[in-house]
Amino acid sequence: MKLSIGQILRGRNATYRLLNALCAPTVSKAQVVDGNTMKPEFVVVKTALEDDVTIALRRERNVYLIPGIRSSPYIRSQLDILASDEDRNRSQPKVEDLDTAPPGMVFEWMEYDLWHVPSERFRHNSILPKVISRSILSALALLKTEYDAIHTDVDSPSPLVKVGDLGNVIGGGYDKMRLQSFECRAPEVWRGLGVWHSSDVWSFGVTLAHWLSHSTIFGPRDKFIGGMTEAWCIAKIRRLVGPIGPPVNLDYQLEFKMAKFLEMTSVELEGAESPRHYITVGTLRQELEKIPDPKVDPELLDFIEFLLVLDHTKRPTAVEALQHPYLCLDSVAGTSSKSIDAE
Repeated sequence: MKLSIGQILRGRNATYRLLNALCAPTVSKAQVVDGNTMKPEFVVVKTALEDDVTIALRRERNVYLIPGIRSSPYIRSQLDILASDEDRNRSQPKVEDLDTAPPGMVFEWMEYDLWHVPSERFRHNSILPKVISRSILSALALLKTEYDAIHTDVDSPSPLVKVGDLGNVIGGGYDKMRLQSFECRAPEVWRGLGVWHSSDVWSFGVTLAHWLSHSTIFGPRDKFIGGMTEAWCIAKIRRLVGPIGPPVNLDYQLEFKMAKFLEMTSVELEGAESPRHYITVGTLRQELEKIPDPKVDPELLDFIEFLLVLDHTKRPTAVEALQHPYLCLDSVAGTSSKSIDAE
């Protein structure tokens, strides 16, 4: 279903007027205009057009049918299902068909997403990185416990932080294709070993580093030569964290060879006094310590390094990461009315 501004949609619990596109044409902010049981004024409406998106929407609905997921304070709440023509003619609620995607889903509205919260005031001696970490890791731990799955795709003193977009949840060990975005892709995924619960932990560690630095430290160089994006990202991990083991999938061998070349090679630039390396970053700690004042809390740097272990079998699980001294329970207690979408 394609969404448009001003469109009125009926759900099973309420009626919604679409206000503006969040991800056109299938995700929009909406206002609740008629609903006896709906308290929020604003919600997010999500539908699907293409087959792959429809599959994700079906998967997301099915994940939310799990009671522990549906009631978790660390996962964005699902509030409603859009009604089909068949639903409107029914006197009794429809029994969910797990093999069929719903017409659309309605979720709680989050006031901010993480990327729109400036990190400067929260880099040092702040509770926010701890709240973000505890919330996201708690959500990842719940997905592992309740669904044995991973999430492939994560301004008050103690805001409410939640994970959303559960259409990206998939069973651990999936290796038919490499999942996760280029910037946040874990070493084992690059190697072709599949995506695991610990891959989410890596992705979250990278997300924290990117948020603190206002840059995609692990990402490819802007406008870099076509076809080299994968090699560039692998080379960045080699320089920032350490050497990755060889690929287990022969299709990825050329990328790894090119990554090693990019990491080790320099280029002569016109007018420059000396050759310049293709990859100029140092270690991750060095890059984060370069951030101008306010500086990043050293304990937060330690925590990020704790998450970014190259060997996914030795990387901490979400539950183990929650036990790290940086995430002291006494320092992250409390919530507030403001909320952050950390998907």
